[in-house]
Amino acid sequence: MAFRRSAILSIVSIYLLILAGGIVRSTGSGMGCPDWPKCFGRFIPPTKAEELPLHYEVIYKEKLHGEVEFNATKTWIEYINRLLGALTGLIILITTILGYKEGKKVFLPTLMALILVLVNAVLGKYVVDSFLLPGVVTAHMLLSIGVIYFLVRALNNQSSAEVILLENRQWIAINLLIVLVQIVLGTQVRENMDHVIREVGEQAKDQWIVNLDLAYIIHRTFSWVLLVSHLLLWKKLATYPLQTYRNGMLVLIGISFTTGILMAYFALPLGSQAIHLLISLVLVGWHISSWIQTKNA
Repeated sequence: MAFRRSAILSIVSIYLLILAGGIVRSTGSGMGCPDWPKCFGRFIPPTKAEELPLHYEVIYKEKLHGEVEFNATKTWIEYINRLLGALTGLIILITTILGYKEGKKVFLPTLMALILVLVNAVLGKYVVDSFLLPGVVTAHMLLSIGVIYFLVRALNNQSSAEVILLENRQWIAINLLIVLVQIVLGTQVRENMDHVIREVGEQAKDQWIVNLDLAYIIHRTFSWVLLVSHLLLWKKLATYPLQTYRNGMLVLIGISFTTGILMAYFALPLGSQAIHLLISLVLVGWHISSWIQTKNA
């Protein structure tokens, strides 16, 4: 029971960390702390410019590509994200220790989750050092999905499996793959948006969407593929005792579509990007869990 509670807490903390990361990205706070693990050379970041190191403009000019105007809000958003990351790592470490007592089937996937968290922490430093290099941020997020997979695997290894038709179980895997593709497409859109923001400025939010490239059109169009595939899965699972999963995934897709519409037509309201990503990753976790909890008839 102690392991199960700790594993659930680990999964919740991962999702909170992803939400925090989404807020960091949507507020442009990724470089709020230009160094790592310290922030402007301090373990407790500054709250005003007077607390910054002497000649900080010169010290951090290269890392910030000349963008040296101090913003305390962005600094603390990034710093809280880092603190949450450290807390998540500690929780998963405790979960791994508890998992050791549960046997190999539980311990090994939990250990893999811990290893990926540590790798992601190192990659987080590279994200900062590379000035949010395209591709690196996407890899950072994909590693988080890996952590979710192994934690869900560990949590469900002791559960009995529901027998369903092979074809229907395959449809769960297909929908999982479709959501993963859509997430990757979304990260490409986000990286392109970073370029657009640098071109048109942070104050011109109404111009961000219209200046996006082809990746945005593909991402938006592919959302209809995602919707249709999930409706088919919803229909196929009508006679199985998976109704919470069956109906819940449609609710999540509804929220995802709503936040997507808000971003496209209402100039990216605050929090919409973070919620949009979080909902997609919750859907990924639910697909993984449902696939593990079932077996072929």
